[in-house]
Amino acid sequence: MKLELEQARQEIAQAALDDARLAVLLAKSLELYRNHPLEARKWAEEARKIAKKAKRVEDEARAYVRLGSASFQISEFDRAEKELKNALSLFENLGSTSKKRGGAHLCLGLVFQKKGDGKSALANFEAALSSFKDDPSRQVGTLTAMGNLALDKADYPQALEYQYQALAILDVHESILERSIVLSNIALIYQYVHDLSRAAYFFERSAVLNKEAGDLAGLVTVTYNLGGLAQMNGDLASARGYYEEALELAQRVGRQDTEAYVSDSIGLIEIEAGRFSAAKKLFGRAQTISSSINLKSIQCSSLLGLGKAELGLGNSAKGILHLREALRMSEEADLPEIVCEVCNALAKGYEGSGKLKDAIRYFNRFIELNATLHNQQQQRALVELQARIEIGKADRERERMEHLVKDATERAEILRTETQRQSQQLTALALQLVEKNEFLGTLREELESSLKNSRGSRGIVERIDTHIHSDRDWETFEHQFNQIHRDFLIKLSTTYPSLTPTEVKIAVLIKLNLTSKEIANLLCLSARTVENHRQSVRRKLKLRADDNLVSFLTSFGEAR
Repeated sequence: MKLELEQARQEIAQAALDDARLAVLLAKSLELYRNHPLEARKWAEEARKIAKKAKRVEDEARAYVRLGSASFQISEFDRAEKELKNALSLFENLGSTSKKRGGAHLCLGLVFQKKGDGKSALANFEAALSSFKDDPSRQVGTLTAMGNLALDKADYPQALEYQYQALAILDVHESILERSIVLSNIALIYQYVHDLSRAAYFFERSAVLNKEAGDLAGLVTVTYNLGGLAQMNGDLASARGYYEEALELAQRVGRQDTEAYVSDSIGLIEIEAGRFSAAKKLFGRAQTISSSINLKSIQCSSLLGLGKAELGLGNSAKGILHLREALRMSEEADLPEIVCEVCNALAKGYEGSGKLKDAIRYFNRFIELNATLHNQQQQRALVELQARIEIGKADRERERMEHLVKDATERAEILRTETQRQSQQLTALALQLVEKNEFLGTLREELESSLKNSRGSRGIVERIDTHIHSDRDWETFEHQFNQIHRDFLIKLSTTYPSLTPTEVKIAVLIKLNLTSKEIANLLCLSARTVENHRQSVRRKLKLRADDNLVSFLTSFGEAR
């Protein structure tokens, strides 16, 4: 990672002139925004200034897209929104093609999704997908984003369908980086429906590709999710190992949102182990980071964790203070599960400090919320169960279709091989007939010269002529030809009715790539006559001078 960054810096330093420097800055800020977002944002800002000074509006718009992407990567969502809207405004003023606006729409959709505005996110994703309608390889990122949005809405089958559509495109337009992202998203869907073995399988495949692509940003996400998976399985030691690895990676690439998530998750493990001082430190870090980037869910969760840690350390007053703030914020952010947990923690905190009336009040509220959430969880469990059934059906159908495609491909290959073998035999038969006619022609000449005055020799020569000019060989050949190239002769004669019978025969032999001399020997014609027929065939087929007659007839013969 350091090497690629240093190389980028050297390339930028070597580009002294504004035009060259602008091109390099735009290229490198796009290339490295995932692994080095702060550096990429600095380069994009310099590119924006150069473009603005030179009144290169389209390049200025592209620089804004790079700025927005980098700001999104380091979780500065408000700033990213402003930069991307600036880009779209400039593109709009230029009347730029929708394709150029697609990247801005995609990134802006991701920003709105992070900010919890699903409606605006979907509108931008749809705009991006429309922009990339003629470019399947660029549809991948949009489809994966739409899949994640469907996941937010708990529409698990639809989420999976979007991801598999993206994967199908990547089977044609391979990208290791994008495939790793799609596999990680598929894993997340399986994790949500508690199909943990499949989730682990896809996360691990994604991690391998992340490492191969050198994508630290993607590896951060996958490693964090593997930790969550281990935690769900009750393997806290493995979970902690994954979380610590994810934390180190997140700090390296400036992923503040992941750093906040990881700190909060490790804090929960420390609370469960009774290590309250360590937990307090971790929750404090999560609180500081989440406050700076306005990440509400982690702000509330880390305040809850701080409250529990203080209570565990015997600091009831501090603990209750944190918990009351967590309650206020989680109610404002409409996070009922955190509200429920906070009420339970407050009840215990007030009970420990001897304030039983407050303890009972919060405990009653906890019971009421817990009952509501329990019903919701039962409904969610039913949704997840139904989703698993639907996903299972979709997977089985996909596997069935894959087997059908595989079988069809294998059958097509067998047929192709057999047709090739038969075509080779047909060509060999034609050449045998050519050799036979050549032999008989030579024998006829020798007999004529040696038996000029013999009455019997004339009979032998006539019999040879009869054999040479017999249609029986051609009929045998034509039958074999039609077995392999069904209806070719009929289609050719019907499509080009001006072709004479001899020209049709010559077309057939040209299709088999026989030379004019070989055709002449087979049809008992002179080479000049064959050449004249070839020219006539080309003219009647309306071929241009640079069209290849053999290729045309081969293609015509393969049409269905």
